[in-house]
Amino acid sequence: MRRPTLPLPPVDDAVRVHGMLLIRTDHGDDVAWDDVLSRMGDLPGLVGPRSGHGTRAAPEQEPIPRRLVVVDDPAWRGAGPEEVGEALERDGNWVPDMVLLATDRTAADARLRPLLAFRGSGGDAFRITPRQAALTYLVLHRQYTDDFAEYYEEWAPAEPGWEPDEDETVEEREAGLPEPAGAHLETLNPPPRYEPPAAALPLLTQENGGLLVRTDFTDEAAWAALMETVRRPGPGHGDSIDDFGDHIDVVDDPVFEGATPEQLMALVRKDPEDPEEMTAEVVLVADGETMRDPGRPVLVVPVEDRVGWAFRIDPDLVGIMVVNLAIGNQDIEDYMGPDMRAHFHGTA
Repeated sequence: MRRPTLPLPPVDDAVRVHGMLLIRTDHGDDVAWDDVLSRMGDLPGLVGPRSGHGTRAAPEQEPIPRRLVVVDDPAWRGAGPEEVGEALERDGNWVPDMVLLATDRTAADARLRPLLAFRGSGGDAFRITPRQAALTYLVLHRQYTDDFAEYYEEWAPAEPGWEPDEDETVEEREAGLPEPAGAHLETLNPPPRYEPPAAALPLLTQENGGLLVRTDFTDEAAWAALMETVRRPGPGHGDSIDDFGDHIDVVDDPVFEGATPEQLMALVRKDPEDPEEMTAEVVLVADGETMRDPGRPVLVVPVEDRVGWAFRIDPDLVGIMVVNLAIGNQDIEDYMGPDMRAHFHGTA
């Protein structure tokens, strides 16, 4: 079957724009397709059809350039990774970091809506939920695309690592596969979803080991107490550092009031003057729960490993975590609770 040319922009002249290509390859269920788009959210840099909103033109310049090209064309019905990969090889076209296919299996699984995915530059196919794909999209500019893809390929392979029995159905074979990357996100209440801020927010430049952003401004005393604990957690933690203030960039700006973790993920970047500087792979958020809870639990939002799997830690552990993550002495799962670690290892 002859397919039309994919509506891809020309290759970038200067700095590469990171992004994804989402293609609808099953046109039998409009509800499933609308559900996929809804779970991904109203992402920045989106070009193409949007449920209930017609077709969106190329976006205006984003603070961090990114691109999500959405293709809803019946001419691509039934297309698979090999065929799409061949279409991406045409000279002069921008090549996405990641390709997502909404297939018949996406429509069949109303709980997770798994997408079939692969790197635009080639690689093994894997399965990923729309929410996990969206969160990954928000941080592609941090230059860890291959790391993400390799992890997903190992975590949620699209094909079983064994030969299926002759009488085994597709459903039986897929039942033996690991859940798609991001399945855990669907258990959260509410599950993560990007919505654009009411007004444009400034970029967040991470120039140090950690980055702590305040998004709730209702209690100055609570904020002061939090800062004192984060900077000087006191004895008993087995660490010789007396003040973690030099290791954490703090953003205390009312412009970020009410900002969501997903909005912050889309704005944080490494220092362009020193991109090799060691930084922790998290954004720390002091939100409403942090201010209201007497224990001041800080929200930890991963942006490089297990992207978007947010969890909370006590403020006296923030500095220790930031330093150990930045130097690679510990992994992020060392600070997760046992329930999340179980999901991390696929045992929950």
